[in-house]
Amino acid sequence: MKEQLLIYGAGGLGKEILSLVRALGQFEPLGFIDDGLRKDTVVKGIRVLGGLDVLNSFTTPVNLVIAIGDPSAKSILVKMIDPSRVYFPVLIHPSVIIQDEESVAIGEGSIITAGCILTTDIRIESHVLINLNTTVGHDVALGSFSSVMTGVNIAGTVKIGDGVLVGSGANILNDVTIGNFSKVGMGAVVTKDVEAETTVVGIPARKV
Repeated sequence: MKEQLLIYGAGGLGKEILSLVRALGQFEPLGFIDDGLRKDTVVKGIRVLGGLDVLNSFTTPVNLVIAIGDPSAKSILVKMIDPSRVYFPVLIHPSVIIQDEESVAIGEGSIITAGCILTTDIRIESHVLINLNTTVGHDVALGSFSSVMTGVNIAGTVKIGDGVLVGSGANILNDVTIGNFSKVGMGAVVTKDVEAETTVVGIPARKV
């Protein structure tokens, strides 16, 4: 019997996560949780059960995946959820390549979507999103609540702090450290360290 699972967020990312869940075949989608949609709205054949109040009314713990890309919103949301009522499973699409599984640690609630490649000696903290066709090199650390969007290349020995947003198509070169709650623009090439709470864009990436 499949385990039941709720998806928090019924937008575009939520639909993508639903397709990932169906590809895995491990979980049975129970419904969406979304504070911005009317209860009983149907998205991709799955019903919206309500908002956060519905989630916190469950009497027995339920599996929950957070389909929200914005790192700050994710971190705030997790603090609002009663931890005694949920489990946060790790979701990894079947097409993902992890070359050295024994040396790759992945924290609760993290999501790795289709086409990603991870090499060796990588640490991914909780509630990290690694989106489509991203490559992660050796000795990389990804902080909690970070979101790495599609087609990103992260080279070796990179440290990405908590709550970082890396835009689609960005390249982060070797030995770079990106501080907590920073943002890397789409297509940026990061060649040097980025301070916390800083936005960088361009080639090479510069502070905005």
